[in-house]
Amino acid sequence: MLASACALRVRQPISTTVHERRADHPSLTHSRRLEGHVVVPLKIGLKQRDIDSLPDHLMSVADPESPSFAQHWSPEKVAEVFAPADETTAAVTAWLSYAGFAGRMRLAHNKVWIHLDNATVDEVEQLLGAEYHVYTHESGEEHAGKSCDAYSLPDHVAHHIEIITPTVQPNIKLGLSRRAPTGSLTERGGVPGVPPLPAGCDQAFTPACARSLYNMTYVPRATNKNTFGIVSQTPGTYLQSDLDLFFANFSPNLVGKSPLFVSIDGAILDNTNSTDVGEDGWILQYSMSLVESQNVTMLQVGDLLTGDFLSFNEWLDAVDGSYCTFEGGDDLAFDPQFPNPTVEGGFEGHSCGTVKPPLVISNSRADYEYRLSPFYATRQCNEFAKLGLMGVTVLFSAGNVGAAGTTQGYCLDDNGSVNLNATHFNPGWPGTCPYITSVGGTQVKANASESTRGVVEEVWNQDLTHGFFLSGGGGFSSRFPRPAYQDAAVTSFLERLQKTNPGQLKHFNTSGRAYPDLSANANNFIAVEEGVFSPNSGTSGAAPTAAAIIALVNDARLAAGKNPVGFINPTIYSPNFASAFHDIVSGTSQGCKGWQGDRGGGFEAVSGWDAASGVGTPNLGVLIEKWLELP
Repeated sequence: MLASACALRVRQPISTTVHERRADHPSLTHSRRLEGHVVVPLKIGLKQRDIDSLPDHLMSVADPESPSFAQHWSPEKVAEVFAPADETTAAVTAWLSYAGFAGRMRLAHNKVWIHLDNATVDEVEQLLGAEYHVYTHESGEEHAGKSCDAYSLPDHVAHHIEIITPTVQPNIKLGLSRRAPTGSLTERGGVPGVPPLPAGCDQAFTPACARSLYNMTYVPRATNKNTFGIVSQTPGTYLQSDLDLFFANFSPNLVGKSPLFVSIDGAILDNTNSTDVGEDGWILQYSMSLVESQNVTMLQVGDLLTGDFLSFNEWLDAVDGSYCTFEGGDDLAFDPQFPNPTVEGGFEGHSCGTVKPPLVISNSRADYEYRLSPFYATRQCNEFAKLGLMGVTVLFSAGNVGAAGTTQGYCLDDNGSVNLNATHFNPGWPGTCPYITSVGGTQVKANASESTRGVVEEVWNQDLTHGFFLSGGGGFSSRFPRPAYQDAAVTSFLERLQKTNPGQLKHFNTSGRAYPDLSANANNFIAVEEGVFSPNSGTSGAAPTAAAIIALVNDARLAAGKNPVGFINPTIYSPNFASAFHDIVSGTSQGCKGWQGDRGGGFEAVSGWDAASGVGTPNLGVLIEKWLELP
């Protein structure tokens, strides 16, 4: 693919500093300069006021020991508190005016973003001290996007600016596949159409298995107040006939029931004759079954002409109008363009602040931390924190590749590049954001049944073929520091690792935000796909399972006249909640192919928190009891 890149060229007469630098991508090379007359849709994100206090504000409503626990903020208060200071806007607009952009600046209504109209490559290069190039992917394909290797800002305005787009972000999509090989139920020991007993959950996982494992006997009572959403990326969809066949076998009361549909950025619903349903179908089958009488909302993102962008900003735009490209927010190197005039029939609008966020949102996709610029990742992470402030629980799957970057075990080398011989663990995104809840994967032990004593789950680690594995993601951020709420749990894990496998410590950032936070089953979900029963595996199923459990906790609190739980991490790491999770103490996640030896794999499950299973798998009954004890 061809995208643009730029090499640093400092030419300003005043003192400047490199503000952002593009991550190394060995598969990309410069091929030619981008023409000077090309228009760059430059957008400048201003430093938000009081943003450094965001973690404290969030903890004030999320810490179970806080006197203001669960007293969430309104969207209006969030926007007011974090709006940029007047001096920030004045400093940046004065700089832009001096550079020749007077009369071509537009300030977004929320004062967070400044648009520059009709800025050419020549002008932007001079403004940012950069050269724009076109780069070529190793495949030989080219794409004339607009991004750069690095750019600089004058010292007197740099501290007023969070991010400028498009600049250093190459348009490379590295989605983590969630699909496991499929086969007939007969081959895996199950019987099509017949709900297996809990004794068969290691071979054919059903909603009954989840209810048994996670003590899900609670019946919702406040469904008119509660909301639960699943994020879906176009062209993913579901077939109503598949839902009905699944429900007929496992949740008869739901036959004929559909998820509530919310279209974001021109998404359409084709649930009658699709031949490529993807994972959305089975995710909805389980999500709807586990909350049964509670409506589930499908947040469908993107029109069919845009392509499958691995972007989380679209649904963030939809639930927060101040976060939109329409107001200058998105990065076109990572995020699709809306309105989209580049293709015939493209969506002519943009869903900005059009959706009230569900109280629980589950997302089954993941990316890699290393490929995002620090400014981009930080801005997105802060947006997740703002949702937590408003009482929204955001859960993401931790990925299916253990501590590595792909099923082939590619990791990072000393220079931060991905290759097969690298030995440094490759953290996922947004699992490393401290303001979301990351969900890892477990599996039911072979031949486990209701009569088996002790915890019947272990770390999910599924052999595909030829030594390639799928296993639940986990590890440590290379950028975000470890939050205080997980200090005690993670420190204990690292101290144990220092004694048992000290050589592993040099392959990741021991002071980084650790993930996953908790886990749920990720193996052998029995689902219906285009009329056929088949198994699916992945943390794509673990995340909505955990989300369904939190949605039921919210129901119990709402029925009792209390507020939803919102950001749950400080609570689930607290000592009082340890008994609400099944501690996973067996199994190991996958690591790097380049690391030789048996101990060069991923992380081992141990007593307490670990980077393979988090704090463990949930016990809904106990979680409800403990959360009802809180204000």
